[in-house]
Amino acid sequence: MNSPIKPRNILIIVLVLIILAFFVWTFYQFDQSARQSERHAYSYLIDLSYDTTIKNVTLFIPVPELNNTPLFIGSLLNGTAYGVSPDWNITIVHENGTPMLAIRAARMVPEYHGYPIRIEPGVSVLPITLVPGREYSSDTPILMPVSIGVMETSTSEIETRSPIDHEPVFFPGGGFTTGVGIPPTNNGHLYNHKVPVYIRYTSDHPVSISLRVSVQGTNMIWKGGWQGNGYSDTVVLEIANDTQGWVMGEGRLSIAEGVYY
Repeated sequence: MNSPIKPRNILIIVLVLIILAFFVWTFYQFDQSARQSERHAYSYLIDLSYDTTIKNVTLFIPVPELNNTPLFIGSLLNGTAYGVSPDWNITIVHENGTPMLAIRAARMVPEYHGYPIRIEPGVSVLPITLVPGREYSSDTPILMPVSIGVMETSTSEIETRSPIDHEPVFFPGGGFTTGVGIPPTNNGHLYNHKVPVYIRYTSDHPVSISLRVSVQGTNMIWKGGWQGNGYSDTVVLEIANDTQGWVMGEGRLSIAEGVYY
């Protein structure tokens, strides 16, 4: 004959069920809150510098593309993107089937800044801020790049583990090889690839030009602190000795950066 369950045991069972339900509810609320905090975003950044004035400038630089379609360029074409000079004419051209951002300008003038000026506490007369120069000098020795930036959000998760053929990168038809070097994280992987760039200009002096173009996609979530993952494709080009025409930039694709949740 089975002995009846004692009231004390029933109370313990009820308490355990209540505690279990509380933890399940708390976990569900935390997970829902975390999911609501999810953010997915892309950025397209261009840094361009030239150490002396250049004229009659034409640049064809890479744009993020997916299935031969350029992305993140709307604000660049209408001139509202951060850092776009009103004197530049920006369009999209297709070279050998590849979309590229064409920047044309009658004149590009460099900007040199001085070193940061320290302000001593309690000083009433502030030091004079130097006006940026158009050439190198002892007062303005720092060449400032032209920085252009575009950021866009996505409603869906970005494929950061395998962005090739799934996410926008530069010149995806050019071929990728396993990269050499230390990836940004232990889980990351590196790939190298060549990316064409076109440059044409005139100048009264020898010119050194630097170009850095990058696209990045990131997924972020709040779980007691921000964590996330991403991929990035960066093209770097250094031009000296008045090299012009088509040149190959060094592309570096980094994938599976960060933490996956």
